[in-house]
Amino acid sequence: METIFEPLQAARFLRTLRVATGVAISQEEIRRGRGRATPAASFLALAAKTAGPWRFPDEGILSADGLLLAKRTREADGSGALVLQAQGAVGVSTFAGRPAAVRVGETWVAEGAFDRFGAMRLPLVENELEDAELARFEVEFLDGAT
Repeated sequence: METIFEPLQAARFLRTLRVATGVAISQEEIRRGRGRATPAASFLALAAKTAGPWRFPDEGILSADGLLLAKRTREADGSGALVLQAQGAVGVSTFAGRPAAVRVGETWVAEGAFDRFGAMRLPLVENELEDAELARFEVEFLDGAT
């Protein structure tokens, strides 16, 4: 049996391992509780399908319950935003007008409020978050109700 080393495949494997490890750590932190209640919505993207670095999909990521769609916008200067949009009548009635926090692991938290149409836009400055970090994040209500 002869093993052939392909650098692109090895790089893809290592990036996949990095994303999977980050997801596993986040899930373990959630399981332990860390003093937080269950999130209103959680987002989880699986590893890359290409040899290049994982990129936030242009079509966005749907939350686990299907009530929120997250999209990442990018400007020419490197800044952008994370845009959350409620999906369907149930999503809009659940999220519209409510204050919430988006948490990416323990490193990044941003607060905002959903508008009456169930949309929230959180600005991102250049290089604030890598796409791989956005493979796993949560939305938590700030008003105490779930």
